[in-house]
Amino acid sequence: MIDKVLGTFFTRLLSTVLMIVVVVINANAFGSEGTGTIALVVLGLTLLQVLTNFVGGGTLVYLVPRKNIFQLFMLSFLWACIANVGGIFLLKELQLVPAEYTWWLLAMTSVFTIYNIDIAIVQGKENIRLFNILQILQSILLLTTLSVLLFVFQSAKIELYLTAYIFSYLVVTVISFVFVVKQFDKVQFDGVFTLLKEMVKLGFWTQIANLTQLLTYRLNYYFVDHFIGRKSLGVYEMGTKISEAVWIFPKSICLVQYARISNQPDMDYTKNLTLGLLKIVAVFALAAVLVLLLLPAQFLVFVLGADFANSKSVICSLLPGIFALSCTTILAHHFSGYGKYWVNAIGSVISLLVTAVAGILLIPKTMEISSLLALQTAGWITSAAYGANLIFTLTVFVRFTHATARDFLITRADFSLFKQVMETKLKKLKRKEK
Repeated sequence: MIDKVLGTFFTRLLSTVLMIVVVVINANAFGSEGTGTIALVVLGLTLLQVLTNFVGGGTLVYLVPRKNIFQLFMLSFLWACIANVGGIFLLKELQLVPAEYTWWLLAMTSVFTIYNIDIAIVQGKENIRLFNILQILQSILLLTTLSVLLFVFQSAKIELYLTAYIFSYLVVTVISFVFVVKQFDKVQFDGVFTLLKEMVKLGFWTQIANLTQLLTYRLNYYFVDHFIGRKSLGVYEMGTKISEAVWIFPKSICLVQYARISNQPDMDYTKNLTLGLLKIVAVFALAAVLVLLLLPAQFLVFVLGADFANSKSVICSLLPGIFALSCTTILAHHFSGYGKYWVNAIGSVISLLVTAVAGILLIPKTMEISSLLALQTAGWITSAAYGANLIFTLTVFVRFTHATARDFLITRADFSLFKQVMETKLKKLKRKEK
């Protein structure tokens, strides 16, 4: 498992570096207003995926070891087609996505939906190596395709980014689909309605959690766009993207943690596993937060352009919440591994309520003073929401596992474990070099 965690971490690290390069290119090519528009389109895509994942999605990781994979894929795909069409209409009517990019969004979600199903099955099969390869390949394709398009057309049209985005996911979707087809069990339809009922039951709680969590992450995007403006949204988006780089390690760990707990009935083992991972993540996240705090504002202006001079202020306001959510991620995947998605759903609802109430009350009032203060307020609201989620999830974890305060203390054994992990990885790397 350790190899999978480290492999996934380095994969996500490389992918994040590549995506930061893409972010820098976008900032310089499209400016703050264009960056804000791209953020709204991608947010629309993410909302659509929440709808499509009410049948399938992350619950596939839990169901793959237990159910017929052909039936899982078929039901997920059929529901996704319905959800995408209905979702596009809903987003358009609610004006949650720029109208001129509606058809682009439909093309994006059509490709991404299949990839999302495929990658969940890959994860459920614990084929982390393939998962990592696809992640890196998509990032490389996006970066290279975007660079080529911008160079060839010599223009800053947002359509160029969307084209590169679609192409990058189209390639990895074809590759992942080939793998998934090979995993199909006997093609049969017996019990398919029973399975659908179970998928809906599990998917409901998962996607309620995901939807509320997504809105907690991104509801402020709509507030900033509405109360402050599209250019300010671009600045807020840039600060958010840089801050969320802290999540590289937690997301790498929880990917493997979820798959392992889903296949492990020993509750003492999973409790100790989660506690150990939580402590490692907390130390890593704290160090990463401190690094970002020390990042000079002038450096961001130099790299991103004058439009993003206030990004550092946004980053500072978001970092406490980023740390809190890094810890929550590990705890949440412990419950997901046991199919207790309702815990994550309630935690996300709490976060959403904090975001919605505070955002509506505070962002317009602070905007009367200055746009910078309003941006900072949006960041602090997000941090407060993430903190509330951590408090709730941690409380339930303690009651569920009977963990004591002493269990959360970092001990010499934790450092020994980390040292052992790194030494094992280095030895394997040396063997490969020989």
